[in-house]
Amino acid sequence: MSTVLEIEDAVAKLAEPEFQTFAAWFDQTRASSVDDAFESAIRYHKAGKTIALNKSLRRQ
Repeated sequence: MSTVLEIEDAVAKLAEPEFQTFAAWFDQTRASSVDDAFESAIRYHKAGKTIALNKSLRRQ
């Protein structure tokens, strides 16, 4: 059995209070990941490593 299937099975078996605790943890983990990616993109942009979309489109 794959790890993902094992996790799905384990989550499906959680009692409601444990599921709510897991769901809150998972939501926070995903939000942190998105925040980290966004902050990285902002740093990349501030470092001058991006170009304006309209300039990019004119190149094509």
